[in-house]
Amino acid sequence: MTETRKRGSAGMPSMDASDDRVSDLEARLARLEGSPSLRERGRDLMDRVMPSDASRHFRNAGREQLLGVRAIVDHLIRRIDAMDARASGGDPSRERIELD
Repeated sequence: MTETRKRGSAGMPSMDASDDRVSDLEARLARLEGSPSLRERGRDLMDRVMPSDASRHFRNAGREQLLGVRAIVDHLIRRIDAMDARASGGDPSRERIELD
């Protein structure tokens, strides 16, 4: 019995070569998806180098910096609102909403 193979057109691989290529790509993808990401590898390294207490302090310091930026933005928004109120004579239809 002879095996019939599908032949590709000129410049195109045969179906068998195409199937082999797809299998190879799927195997490579599985290896990539199974390996830890760059973020996970970086986190593992930091866990080995830096104690958890230090990590918590740095995270809290970052939070405090963001809260400081929020305070500045809130202050600037209040100044803009005050300038708008002075310029328009105080619009009674505007309602102030405080965000915490």
